[in-house]
Amino acid sequence: MTPEQLLASLNDLSSAADLIEAIDNPVLQDQRGWDLSGWRYRMVPWGVSFRYREPNSEQSSEILALMAFDAPPALLLGGPERWNQRLAVRLFG
Repeated sequence: MTPEQLLASLNDLSSAADLIEAIDNPVLQDQRGWDLSGWRYRMVPWGVSFRYREPNSEQSSEILALMAFDAPPALLLGGPERWNQRLAVRLFG
């Protein structure tokens, strides 16, 4: 799964939890038709950070899915037009 695909699949923190579960469980990845090889996660305050290392490259991407208070639902900071920065943040209200 590319960073753009993972970002598109993040609809809320529940979908982030589904991705975490699948990263830890290759059988579940197969059942859902996901290839999450190259993806790692770490829990951060109020959410999760997903990090992707490009195959055969030193380049990596990071996506933060965070609970945001007093923010519009699914506010996206960054995105395809800014992928050269290799960081995207999605806030869920």
